[in-house]
Amino acid sequence: MALLLVFGLVAATVVLSPVLVRAIDRRAGWVIGPVFFVAAGILANAARDGATPAFSTTWANDLLGPGTVVELGMRADGLSLFFALLALGIGGMVMLYSAAYLPENDGNTSFYTIMTAFSLSVLLLVTAGDVVVLFIGWELVSIASFLLIARSGSSGEAGSFRTLALTFFGGLTLLAGLAVAAVSAGTTQLDGILTSDVWADNPRLTTTVAVLIAFSGFTKAAQFPFHFWLPEAMAAATPVSAFLHAAAVVKAGVYLLLRFSAIFGLNPTWNVILVAFGLGTALMSAVFAITKTDLKHLTAYSTVSHLGWIVAAVGVGTPAAFAAALVHTLAHALFKSSLFMLIGVIDHETGTRDIRRLGKIYDKMPFTFASVVVAAASMAAVPPLFGFVSKESILEAFHSTQYGAPLLVLAGLAAFLTFVYSAKIVFGAFIDGTRDMSGVHEAPVALWLPAAIPGLLSVPVVFGLPLIDAPVTRAVHSITGDSSFESHLALWHGVTWPFIVSALVLVAGIAFIFVRKPVYKALENKMLLPYTGNEILRMIVNGSTDIGRAAGAMANSYDPSRHLKWPVGVIVALGLATMLFTTGVDGVVPAPRTEGLTNYWDLLPLLIIVVSVVGMMATTKRMTAALLLGTTGVGVSLQMLLLGAPDVALTQFTVEALTVVVIMMVLRYQPRLFPDVSKRRKTLSAIFAVVAGVVAFAGVYALTGRQDRSELAMWYLNETGPLTGGDNIVAVILVEFRSFDTLGELSVLGMAAVVIAAVTTSVPRHDFQEGTRPAPFGQSRLNTLPLRKVTKLIVPILVVLSVLIFFRGHTVPGGGFIAALVMATAFVLSYLSQGSDDNAVGEKTPVYLAGVGVIVALTAGFIGFIEGGFLYAIHGEIAGEHMTTSLIFDAGIYLAVLGMLTMAINGMGGYLRPGADHEQLDYHRSDENPLPDVPTTAASEQTVDPRPQPINPASEPVDLARAIISGARGNPSNDKENGGAR
Repeated sequence: MALLLVFGLVAATVVLSPVLVRAIDRRAGWVIGPVFFVAAGILANAARDGATPAFSTTWANDLLGPGTVVELGMRADGLSLFFALLALGIGGMVMLYSAAYLPENDGNTSFYTIMTAFSLSVLLLVTAGDVVVLFIGWELVSIASFLLIARSGSSGEAGSFRTLALTFFGGLTLLAGLAVAAVSAGTTQLDGILTSDVWADNPRLTTTVAVLIAFSGFTKAAQFPFHFWLPEAMAAATPVSAFLHAAAVVKAGVYLLLRFSAIFGLNPTWNVILVAFGLGTALMSAVFAITKTDLKHLTAYSTVSHLGWIVAAVGVGTPAAFAAALVHTLAHALFKSSLFMLIGVIDHETGTRDIRRLGKIYDKMPFTFASVVVAAASMAAVPPLFGFVSKESILEAFHSTQYGAPLLVLAGLAAFLTFVYSAKIVFGAFIDGTRDMSGVHEAPVALWLPAAIPGLLSVPVVFGLPLIDAPVTRAVHSITGDSSFESHLALWHGVTWPFIVSALVLVAGIAFIFVRKPVYKALENKMLLPYTGNEILRMIVNGSTDIGRAAGAMANSYDPSRHLKWPVGVIVALGLATMLFTTGVDGVVPAPRTEGLTNYWDLLPLLIIVVSVVGMMATTKRMTAALLLGTTGVGVSLQMLLLGAPDVALTQFTVEALTVVVIMMVLRYQPRLFPDVSKRRKTLSAIFAVVAGVVAFAGVYALTGRQDRSELAMWYLNETGPLTGGDNIVAVILVEFRSFDTLGELSVLGMAAVVIAAVTTSVPRHDFQEGTRPAPFGQSRLNTLPLRKVTKLIVPILVVLSVLIFFRGHTVPGGGFIAALVMATAFVLSYLSQGSDDNAVGEKTPVYLAGVGVIVALTAGFIGFIEGGFLYAIHGEIAGEHMTTSLIFDAGIYLAVLGMLTMAINGMGGYLRPGADHEQLDYHRSDENPLPDVPTTAASEQTVDPRPQPINPASEPVDLARAIISGARGNPSNDKENGGAR
């Protein structure tokens, strides 16, 4: 319960942040910060004496097979506890600092809301007990960091994009790695994956997953080649930089690498990648840091460098190296958060953070100066500060390897460069500047004190190192599973090679201070490589864009054939390759059925389909082709019915009917006849069609040889009834066994409704009459009189039928999808009977239907937690009738499908309110259909529209119809009487 309480407190800050900001503005940080400290205290207290606070509940069942579960679970073992306390402690201090740093009334609501959500995401990530939850936390951290950088305005736009692109790339590699790991281990539980025997049994698999996880961690921990996003994040506000660099995103990458070291710690590929990339990044970024004159950019590159130290230590793979990585993670969080906030103090008081624009301010800001000196000295590993202890432990870890000597040399060089850029922060910010800073004064205590505290803690911590040993030891035990290791931190371990390297670095660093100015000047903002990371990413993006444009050009046309020929071509190619170059299972091709025709009724749908297809090939009229396309579907529906699938046949038939109506709505915008087609195109199309037909026939002919049902099919046949009480196997599979898949499809339906609305509202409209799309047919009201009478009789029947089909779907053919199609048919009949443009339902109703449908389906999923997990179907009886919660899920499907279909009807054929923006339909000129100049008649001053007019359902419009249309145009007040648009 303690862990839940911690999450509840942090979640409460997310919810209450807008209220607090409205009440006390930026000072909301003075409330949020202490809440974080309280949460940290509760968590630390709950973990006393080796306890592991945890919470879990089943989220989903049988994801990887029978008996497997996905748990919505969190646990604070030693490693999770270490990073959670780090995030809460540094986060709380950053919140206190923000209360004095942020300007008044300047978007503080978004800052505190996203920052608290950021903290909650980090907690979710580091305490996740299931890899599904871990991945969600990982992506939430990426999104939160993107939003915090982007909220800085135009200055952060480019940086936020690069941050999102690189960290999301890491999300993809992490998803791949976790998916392979979960499937291989047969569980999504983190502990189960980390302790699985599969890693020892399959070294190649282990190496593959190790590489994926390593590069995922590199993207968050800003290791080469993904290092350049972190300095770009400097566009964000200083409190964001402090939290992001010290305890949030970058530490998420370190956590991932440490967590999976339980599997890969002794894998040579893992060790080489982490040590090589880590030390390489440490050296490279240290050099980059020295060239910078912006204090935040300098400090950002120093973060990248120190993360390289930590990653390299993790790569060593020994318990002592893990301990060293953890100790330096803590030391880095303290001095780096302090440095970022203190740089913000300098910027706040002087108006700049550029070394070239600063002067001597050490005596004007003495408290800030002293605090920066302590934090920078800790970063430079000057004894007796905590940074010295952590750096010594990493050097000792390097020395303990078989390549100890070269690693110590490289680490020593990186340590010297660290001293150089640490000195640049101190001397550049406070001593070496030449600008007159007479008006500068010390910042208020409320601003510099929260900034100074983390860095100043580097002094007393070294006198309480045994207090650090316990959590570090516990964290290492969580990684390795071996309780024999004990951490022993100390300022003095005797004269060792790591101590000698540190002493040489310190002497060289002090000597460098006396020659610093010409070196700093020579390297000032120098380009050390031919391309920056930003330029390389831009080239990759531009190249990808060019490839995308080339691929998109294949279908960049209004000609449907250009959209169809590529996917059809791929299918034909795959079919031909399958027939020519493959064999059946075990080299045996199933023999097709040879008993011939057994049901002569099958000839009827065949005849309907053949006649319809031949008619479509021969006709030149668009409307005729649409009708024949519908009859083709009717033939297919009839075949399904004859094969004993009435629910599938009914679904297919209603889909065909609704599709024809929608096609007719589209045809109102099109010319009556198809354009002329060249003989060459006809020939190529015929060849293509014949080949496609041969491939399809061969596929069907071969597949008819497979007579036996699969094991899965037999399991569904045998187990569906006893497990669910339902006999409609297809419906039960959709709403119970594979409800996750259906939920995804349901989301697609909801998004389809949104897309339909977006597309149809952007389509140019005719301006024949106020409130219309193409002008209504002159005889529309007369023609619809019979349909209106029939509709009054049929619609109530369809409504009742829809309800019956919905409720019977669990046991007999039916279900939410087909029931929604039947109800949509009632709406379509009602629309068609109007005789003029009108909405099938209210303008906002489709949105409500689709949205509520998705919400209802999700609600049914959460109800499943009562017994099993997300979307678990609970069965029971009400009034002697078998009922199940999957019926609620089916109701969500019903509403979402209905929302999508009514959106299509409203979008293509709905009533446009007077005053709406009606544009002329943009007919494109072509060589085949050139548009002549529009002539006018002097007598009437009316424009004669030469464009193809909307199709009349009658074969030819009669004179009376034309008179009605003309009268309606001339006198809009007679619209209703004349059958015009209302």
